[in-house]
Order: sequence, then structure tokens, then C-alpha cells
Amino acid sequence: MIISRRGFLKLSGAALISIALPEGTGAAAFRVPVLMYHHFEALSQEYETVAPVQFAAQMEWLYGEGYRAISVAELATLPVRDAGKVVLITADDGHTSFIDYAFYLLREYGFKATVTVTGRHAGSFVNEYHPRLSWDECRYLAQSGLVEIGCHTYDLHAQEDRASPEAALADFNGKLEDDLNRFQQLYRRELGKSADILAWPYGRYDRKSIEIARKAGFTYLLNSDGRYVERDSDRSEIPRLAVHGRMGLQSFRSMVERKS
Repeated sequence: MIISRRGFLKLSGAALISIALPEGTGAAAFRVPVLMYHHFEALSQEYETVAPVQFAAQMEWLYGEGYRAISVAELATLPVRDAGKVVLITADDGHTSFIDYAFYLLREYGFKATVTVTGRHAGSFVNEYHPRLSWDECRYLAQSGLVEIGCHTYDLHAQEDRASPEAALADFNGKLEDDLNRFQQLYRRELGKSADILAWPYGRYDRKSIEIARKAGFTYLLNSDGRYVERDSDRSEIPRLAVHGRMGLQSFRSMVERKS
């Protein structure tokens, strides 16, 4: 029997679902989960890395339950009373594993996603295990109409600072304006427009950070506060829920369905 790529992933995902989950129930009210991914790899022990088969099972469950994955800008178009079965899918850092394992599956389902890249690392390696998307690959993804390329700063995603949180944030803000302007110049040169989505590295930001980002032309600012988008959420403070490699499908379902 000949089986398609999506067919294989669907079967593998459905198998995991049948083992892990009882029958689903619908989602209600205006509480939209914005999912935050990073890297996709089968054998990695890194906490933030999700195995491809794990991701396939999650996407198949979303699709089977009738969820739509929308763009960040489409949040504003949702009905005020009830957002329905809607999620946002985001992936930080711009790993090439997004193309290798996530994009073609998302395309099969018609799911939209946002990938945020660090300008300095585009088309290079952060280390030998983590190649990053090139601008050619970013253009390919953007031209699909399903993927929005956003900013993860130009070069402010170094190792976590050992200084106090207050000192680290003050140093971050001191460099932020020049960094974001540099990213915008690069983004316009490579993609022909300005970026309007920014994801904060390590979730580090405050009101001053938001003001700097707005001045640099960013409208949608993604954090990692572990909450849902509510009816009155500010688009300059869009919270996200982290999806990690140790998360079972039951936990994923509970998170999406606002039960956790």
C-alpha cells in the first residue's frame, strides 16, 4: 500500500491519540491558546525540543478536533463573544527543523504559523547542532501564505545574563533600539517590507521595551507569560504557552482546552 507523508504522520499521531486520550470536548469562550515551540528533533534531550512524531500527534489531534490555526493578525478578526476552536502556532529561533519537520505537515492541514528569527544567525549555525533558516528559506515560507516571519531581535538572544533581573533588563533595553532598527533594515532588504511581529528573548521585557519596539515598527509583541489571549488582551502583550518535549498528549490537550 502506498501512503502519503501526511498519511503516515496521521496514522502515527492517531496511534498516540488512541492510547493517550478519551473523547474530546469542545472549546468555548474567548480564551485563545498561542503555542510556543522551538526546535524539532527526534533524539534530543533538550527540554524545549519536541520530537517530530510528538508534533505530528499534536497537529493531528488539533485537526481532528476541528481547530483552526490562524495568523497573529487574525486575532483581531475573531468574534468577541466566542473565539471558537482556534490556536496560534509560533516557533522561536528560526531552526531549520521547522522546514524539515513542521512546515509540510502544517501545510497539509492548512495551519498557519509564525516563525521568529534572530537576524544575526539567519543562514548560519548557533552551534553545530542548530542550523538556522536562511533568508531564502524565510522567503520560501512567507510565499506559502501560511507562515509569517517575525523578529526574535537581531542579536540580543545570547546566553541568559547572570546579572540581577533588573540589571539584565536595563542592559537589554539599552541595546534594544539599535538592535531592532538593525533587524528592520535587514528584514526590509530580504523580505521587502517591515516586520510587525516580535517575540521577546527569554520573555524579557517591560513597558519601556514595549515602547521601544513600537517605535521600531512592531505591532504584535509575543511574550512567554504562560497565559491565554483573552477578549481584552493587548496585542503588544500576547502571552504564549510553552510546548516542550516532556509534554504528553493528554497534557497538550488539557492546555489547549483551557483545563490546566
